[in-house]
Amino acid sequence: LEFRRVLFRSEVHSLHVAGLVLRLFDQTARLHHLGEAERSWLEFAAVLHDIGYVINPRQHHKHAYYLIKNSDIGGLTAEEIEVVANVARYHRRSMPSAKHEGYAGLSVKLKRTVRILSALLRVADALDRTHFAAVQTVNVKIGQMLTIEAAVNGDAAMEIWSASQRTDLLEQVFRRDRKSTRLNS
Repeated sequence: LEFRRVLFRSEVHSLHVAGLVLRLFDQTARLHHLGEAERSWLEFAAVLHDIGYVINPRQHHKHAYYLIKNSDIGGLTAEEIEVVANVARYHRRSMPSAKHEGYAGLSVKLKRTVRILSALLRVADALDRTHFAAVQTVNVKIGQMLTIEAAVNGDAAMEIWSASQRTDLLEQVFRRDRKSTRLNS
């Protein structure tokens, strides 16, 4: 029974993160210029980003990569599965690196895609840090400053703090410095 409860909570979290990250993707389209295929890959990665918990919670991002890479996700090519696996891999901790075999083997174009999608997923995952869906939705304002406004229900201090700590890759891919990215609730 406890295992089912944990799985259900993870599923609810993953679906919520998927909703948040797709809003971030859609609202930053004029910055990233990616299309429907990349949006679909991002959705797969968001839904599956925590799948590695079944093997090891402490390194679940690495295990998520392995599980996704070695899965047959209907409708996706091996190359697309590699992208989805990499995006899930980089939803926390280290950033995409040429030292990592799976990432190193991608084309320049797909490396850029993984960096952008991972940047968005890192922030969306942080916006549900407590897994209580305190951040209900987000709106992005693009100008000199990139502002992410979060509509919250209850106390979302942990989510806002966590997301502000996870903007490093987002700032790189959208060429913003630390002072020009802001999260508001």
